[in-house]
Amino acid sequence: MTNSFWREALDHIPGLFLIFRVDEKEDAHLIFANLHIRDVLGYKPEEFVLASESKSSRVQTEISALIDQIAEKSRNGDGGDRPVCRFHSKRAEPHDFHFTFRIFTVKSSPHPFIAVSLEPAVGQDVAGSTESSVSGQRNTGFVAGSPLMQALMRKVDALADQQVHLLFRGERATGKRTLARQVLQGEELRGARCLEWNLEAMPVSEQNKAVDRLCGKGTDPGLGSGDAGLSLLVIEISLLTEANQVKLLDWLRDRQDAGAVTRILATTSFLLEERMQQGEFSADLYYFLSLETLLLPPLSQRRDDLRLLTEQWVRAAAAVLDLGQLQIPGRVMEQVLGYDWPGNFQEYREVMRRSLLASPSGSFRLVLQDPAEEPVQDTGRAERTAGAEEESAGQTAPGPHAAGGAGDELLEGEVLPFDEMNRRYLEKVLERTGNKIYGEDGAAKLLGMKPTTLQSKLKKLGVR
Repeated sequence: MTNSFWREALDHIPGLFLIFRVDEKEDAHLIFANLHIRDVLGYKPEEFVLASESKSSRVQTEISALIDQIAEKSRNGDGGDRPVCRFHSKRAEPHDFHFTFRIFTVKSSPHPFIAVSLEPAVGQDVAGSTESSVSGQRNTGFVAGSPLMQALMRKVDALADQQVHLLFRGERATGKRTLARQVLQGEELRGARCLEWNLEAMPVSEQNKAVDRLCGKGTDPGLGSGDAGLSLLVIEISLLTEANQVKLLDWLRDRQDAGAVTRILATTSFLLEERMQQGEFSADLYYFLSLETLLLPPLSQRRDDLRLLTEQWVRAAAAVLDLGQLQIPGRVMEQVLGYDWPGNFQEYREVMRRSLLASPSGSFRLVLQDPAEEPVQDTGRAERTAGAEEESAGQTAPGPHAAGGAGDELLEGEVLPFDEMNRRYLEKVLERTGNKIYGEDGAAKLLGMKPTTLQSKLKKLGVR
């Protein structure tokens, strides 16, 4: 019987089934995954196999961890409790599995093979990548259980395999870059040359260098023009300077004329249409890309996901910190679901870390306010809204705003428009820092905001 027969037969085995080939160096390489991998983890079998050999992929890391467990159990005997391993789905959702394995040889090969069967492990608390979540690096997974997010993920899945340009849009810290990077990883697995520009973390000088390296004179427009082509992820594309927008558009046109396959994935927290109308974003580039838009909702619109995310986060992070089993009281979960999370995942991670460290034994306690700051009672959206405009103005206006303080001096003499007052204040701050924005002694640090946010405000207010 042919190999294709046996491969098709293995696809009918219940559950996930993997086969590894061991080479002369005793390294194990995944050579087969049955079709159930698609139903559970979202990967096509051949895609999962390719990812297992990619050093930059999470699949490779998790396959290595599984092989390490198999090697240890082979040395020490396969007794005791059923072993557990963890894999993340293509959407970055964590899945725990009991596994069994068998090492075997065949006459046609001098090296052994390993057959592994995976069965979902219900109720297991395996600390996979959660430790990095507790330390603030990233979240445990991309939770998409709500109908809103499931509809979005279906759209992502439908567009991921098509050669269309994608724009991931939404408020800050809603998961845009996480989702975009998952699509980019799929491009890499298909053999595309993949690049990423994180414009939020790039000073303009570095942005210019990155654009010139890719689009400068003397470069071959057909570079990476094989069947898989080239894919470029631009984080916060609205920060691309006007000059670099022109360079990118010319380069894309040259590649199109050369027949080179090129795909742009981009994220933005702004409406590019508004930027285009204001003359800050090239209409030619916007219409050339014909971006398919994927709108990521804020956490305030994802109550179902918040419940699931909080339960997973508390359970896994408590295991990493050795806090035992933490219960989430109903009133605490109501607090989580009732809060608007204006900072989305960035605020959520900060609050969850702070809350875990402040929680008494056995019970999770939500700490929304940093103890170092003045405590604020959070009693729901309706009560918070009443003073929102006044609080916002107080945070943006220069100087203290307490009654009878120096803030009263702002109302003496001429009353300035709000934007003009902010413009003058920012000019004074830049004078103090010698026009330096980045760094510990830069204006952004002094004002307590991100450099990219400050640059956007300076541009809007016309501060040079």
